[in-house]
Amino acid sequence: MEDTFRLRRSIISVPANREKMVLKSFTLAADMIMLDLEDSVPVPEKEEARSKVVAAFREQDWKDKVRAYRINGMDTPFAYRDIIDVVEPAGEYIDVIVIPKVNDASEVKAIDLLLTQIEMRMGIKKRIGLEASIETAEGMLRVEEIAFSSPRLEALVFGVADYGASMTMMSKGISGHGDKEDFYPGHRWHFPLSRMAMAAKAAGLAAIDAPYGDYRDPEGLRKSCILSAALGYDGKWVIHPDQIEIINSVYSPSQEDVERSRRILEAYRQAQLEGCGSLAIDGKMVDAASIRVAKVVAAQWDAIAKAKC
Repeated sequence: MEDTFRLRRSIISVPANREKMVLKSFTLAADMIMLDLEDSVPVPEKEEARSKVVAAFREQDWKDKVRAYRINGMDTPFAYRDIIDVVEPAGEYIDVIVIPKVNDASEVKAIDLLLTQIEMRMGIKKRIGLEASIETAEGMLRVEEIAFSSPRLEALVFGVADYGASMTMMSKGISGHGDKEDFYPGHRWHFPLSRMAMAAKAAGLAAIDAPYGDYRDPEGLRKSCILSAALGYDGKWVIHPDQIEIINSVYSPSQEDVERSRRILEAYRQAQLEGCGSLAIDGKMVDAASIRVAKVVAAQWDAIAKAKC
């Protein structure tokens, strides 16, 4: 439920404790950099990693990239310090906090309340957004409640590997997207992908797909992107820099979509000025949903053009 549009075609996760990887991420064409404090950081290094996240937010030139970091799960002893120790000194530089393994709406609400207190105390004027990662059967069961849990929430993220593990799903080789699925007659991730996307779009949120595990398989990556984009997904996590170009390409609107969206918005503006109660383009009626989609496509295109500058 974001106030401003954020471009999220490609999201690269970078271990916060790996300084060289963090610095390299700023040279890549990913739309969003997510500094990770969770799975990629060993327990003994988590505290020091927080200070590195603060330094990256305050000292690096993020340009137009979405500035994000991922905390540890709310079922760990690390999450509350991940929030306090990073947001207090760097909150004005943070766009989004990613919450892993969200199983219940109460987790998002708790973080919302804590952020509100920190923002008031520190005088942080802009509202920090949230993303909730759906990675378990329990989280998917409650995904609708999670989607409507907080006005800070901007996106839902599908965590395919942990979701598959929570479902005790068979795996061959790479877990999740990129797995060799010759043992299943169809696409076994279709239902959770569709369910999560439906909840996200109903709440006005972005829907972000899980990464494609085999970075040496560009055609498999492209097919994975096309599939989730067809279900309404806005972007995908990246595990290797070579994946960014394909991901950005698939999740970008076509020139035809952009032109049609602009025509719809111009016709809508004209209809409002003239006090018309209905709107038609190319002989077809345009409903409220079409207007919402046109606004998203136009905003996305403008953000892409700005990122290229």
